[in-house]
Amino acid sequence: MDPQILSFFDTGGAELLYELRLLSAAQRAAAAHYVVENRLDAKGAQEVARAMKDFPRRSAEQGWDCFDHASPADCLSFMYYRQSKEHRNPSPERTAALEQALNCAATEKAKGRVLQELDKKSGGEQGKAGETADAARVPVVRLKIGEVAEATTVVVLPVCRAEEEGEKGVYEAPREREVEGEFGVVVAEKGWSRWVVLPGWEPVVKLRKGGVVIAFKDARVLPWKVNRWYKEEPILVVADREKDNVAADDGFYLVLEGGGLKVERGIVLKEKGVSKCLGSVVLVARPPREETDDQLGEEDWE
Repeated sequence: MDPQILSFFDTGGAELLYELRLLSAAQRAAAAHYVVENRLDAKGAQEVARAMKDFPRRSAEQGWDCFDHASPADCLSFMYYRQSKEHRNPSPERTAALEQALNCAATEKAKGRVLQELDKKSGGEQGKAGETADAARVPVVRLKIGEVAEATTVVVLPVCRAEEEGEKGVYEAPREREVEGEFGVVVAEKGWSRWVVLPGWEPVVKLRKGGVVIAFKDARVLPWKVNRWYKEEPILVVADREKDNVAADDGFYLVLEGGGLKVERGIVLKEKGVSKCLGSVVLVARPPREETDDQLGEEDWE
């Protein structure tokens, strides 16, 4: 490692080096250069380390091959690029994440990928079959093994089983919960047997009193295209019970249909004359597994 870089850590930067301890020797050297050159604090160093450590695990995700694994800047850029997909399209948060990704990107290929995404989200492209870029999409995220443990923030939400508890469970799940004391103990308004801890994704963090998670045994309850995502796997649907009006045509809503819970698109419900729902869907989580596959793309929703 460059002697000047080492001297920086010897004179008051040891806490920054500590954040890089879990990286390989080659990664630590590159990350240390990046931290010093960009005058990052401990939090910034931690983000660089997390981005570099996480990058190889995302090889199956869209756009991954446009970012250089050896570049801390590109790894950090990919982290923001990936986070942008957790926000609604369009939204200020999504644009801000992509702008962060662009500012961080070091290679031309990475910059090109982010610019392409920025152009698409700003209306530069239109979707298939005349679908415009302002369609309201719901993030579908596959949890990664160990992702909750590595998350800097988490959210605890009550869970009800769609097939067993149904509509009653959605209504009865606790709405009030707060964090108490130095250890961050979560206290709910009433007892509840099932809870889940999710990473602090933006749509989940924004939930207030209405947040609830519905566990479905079969992903086919969702209105996505059968030809690609006809998967018999369990899913968690995160819904906001405070938003019980069917508002957006391209929004997705939790409803009771045929005696069971289902997720349906707003335009379909409006055509049926339905104006109320059990909650607006804000995110769908798929279970972790050793092998990874692409996240659900916008073109995969029906």
